Amino acid sequence: MQKIFQYVEQNIENIVRYWVSTYYTETDEYAQRKEYDGFLVSQTQEITQLFQMVSKQIQQNYVSTSIFQNVGEDRKDIGTPLLETVQYFHLVFTATLEYLFQQLQQNNFSCSNSALYQYTLLLRKLEIQAEQDLILGYMK
Repeated sequence: MQKIFQYVEQNIENIVRYWVSTYYTETDEYAQRKEYDGFLVSQTQEITQLFQMVSKQIQQNYVSTSIFQNVGEDRKDIGTPLLETVQYFHLVFTATLEYLFQQLQQNNFSCSNSALYQYTLLLRKLEIQAEQDLILGYMK
């Protein structure tokens, strides 16, 4: 699974770009704020920083998802409805797996099925744990 972690870490910016172009630019949150200077850049930087922090924590066998409470608070402050906040959040995890699967299909990356299975399960566990913190932050 270490090989996957390294590949994802090396491609965080590509994964975030994929998420932005495939999902985020289609959201109501983006449509309502795309005219604000720097909004998309700010969102891209926020997701990239979260990815980097979580990636480093995973490699140290310690993950604190409490940082996602701040994301929940921010989304509430800018008026994004809770259901949309949760949906956009899940799409980041979806985009991560889609990007990884695309790279595998294009033979840009390879790993064992077992490692891919373990990584997918770990990502799902993180997603569930982080979602709880996202909602807690939103509810503050």
